[in-house]
Amino acid sequence: TLLRIVYFCCMSNLVQQTKQAFYFSLGFYLLALLLKVLSFPFADVLVSIALFLSLVWLFLVLREIILSGRLTTIERILLLVFVVFGNIVAGIVYFFFLRERVLGESIKK
Repeated sequence: TLLRIVYFCCMSNLVQQTKQAFYFSLGFYLLALLLKVLSFPFADVLVSIALFLSLVWLFLVLREIILSGRLTTIERILLLVFVVFGNIVAGIVYFFFLRERVLGESIKK
């Protein structure tokens, strides 16, 4: 069907990059928090990088959700709101519990 063609052309290329962006964002948040506690002057720069990476993975996850053919419209809307407002916690829930259902396949880890 047309939805499968769109999935293979657009979605499959970014599956790994989405998770990598999330992990990098999480790593930069943790490092920035640690350096902020230790009063390093460049900790704010790391917070900025973490925020940018959060924005990148957020857009990639929103793209996955919108292009998913396995979700109903209500599920899409609820998941979009959850990911946008939940940020890191929602990212953890999404990647470990919901992503396989959204993508509709077993994801190589």
